[in-house]
Amino acid sequence: MTNYKNTEGSKTHSHSETSNHKPRVSPKKTIFWIIIGLIGIALIIGIVYFALQIFGEGNNSEHKNKNESKNKTQQHLPQTHKVKINVSSTEFNQNFMQSPNPEGYKGFKIGTSKSNIEKKFGKFEGIREINGNDAQQYGDIAISYNLEDKVDHVYVAPRQMTKKEFTKLYDEPDEIKGDIWYYNANYYNGFTIKVFTSQQYIKAIENVPQM
Repeated sequence: MTNYKNTEGSKTHSHSETSNHKPRVSPKKTIFWIIIGLIGIALIIGIVYFALQIFGEGNNSEHKNKNESKNKTQQHLPQTHKVKINVSSTEFNQNFMQSPNPEGYKGFKIGTSKSNIEKKFGKFEGIREINGNDAQQYGDIAISYNLEDKVDHVYVAPRQMTKKEFTKLYDEPDEIKGDIWYYNANYYNGFTIKVFTSQQYIKAIENVPQM
């Protein structure tokens, strides 16, 4: 009986040792996989960096080419054409105040692109604010562009003409709304004259479709 019990105890002890035994990972394998992981990370970082460099160089090159093209275009622009208009003259009265010109005046046409305007008349000499528009000035003509860079307004912009001087020439306006005067006595002539005023001065004159 004694020998039987010892045998059972020996078997139980041996089974316990077997259950608690765990396979060990070789240190060399651990180091190997760490190195592989680091190499993989380094490769990914290198690829991303290289891609960003190429993308950045492409953008810089495109931006540089656009600037160079713009500079070349500006260098080849003709000298600024400063239009002279005598608002007090009979010619202006007949050709502008008494004639329909809603499509433009003195070669500046509604719908013309900015690039074509600059090719023909050069770079503008200054900017004048007219009725909320930044109008680019060419002597006594000022034009503004829409969001597509096409002419949407053509103004005659006299310098230092007072309201008093203007009304002596063209009488009182038919209608006044705020700072804008309207000459629209003939409802069948196809156009209306808008005069933009500022304090005691005439800021700009525009010939527009009948209102």
